[in-house]
Amino acid sequence: MGSDSTIYRVVGKPGEPHFQLQSKSIPELTLRVPTDIDIATVIDILENKANSEFDKSISDATAEELQLIAQRWTIVNKPLTHVNFLLRHKEQPLGIAGLGWIGPANSNDASHQAERAGAAGVMLQPLWRGKGYAYEALRVVFEYGIRELGLVEIHVGSHSGNLPMKSLMEKKFGLQPEVKAEELVDQFGNDLLWIVKREEWLSTND
Repeated sequence: MGSDSTIYRVVGKPGEPHFQLQSKSIPELTLRVPTDIDIATVIDILENKANSEFDKSISDATAEELQLIAQRWTIVNKPLTHVNFLLRHKEQPLGIAGLGWIGPANSNDASHQAERAGAAGVMLQPLWRGKGYAYEALRVVFEYGIRELGLVEIHVGSHSGNLPMKSLMEKKFGLQPEVKAEELVDQFGNDLLWIVKREEWLSTND
């Protein structure tokens, strides 16, 4: 599916080495699927404890596990289950962003099996924070997931101690977290959940 976006420009196609999304607001900012030569850069971002402090999916990972994660991000599979990007300003790597857990929006409802949802996130190296890059990267990811991949919902989970992400979602995107009981904290320790819904996103970004 997919249609023209006012938020990004597409270069190439998924699976091609030069495929990337270029921000229209910050043209020097691009999101591209990592290649083998980017694996060391991705691992460096994942290994930085300032980045993984609130992310249990990587904070306790071994070097071998991080290597496997970085290698998996170089693959664009079919059917699509994830699409991860290396975030760059010109040629400078800033961090990572992307979509994971792409699948049926409601696996318990057979009539809605065709509807898909995913989970989004962004991680910037400390040097590049506070410059608007995280907001723009996540905005591109939301737009790509909803407009190009046809996702009906995109979930963003975070630990409540991650104040920059909380501020980003609530102040920049204007979203309030879903109410989550303590027993619903997810497997990565996230106790906050924001949901970007397709209809609402398209109504404000057309």
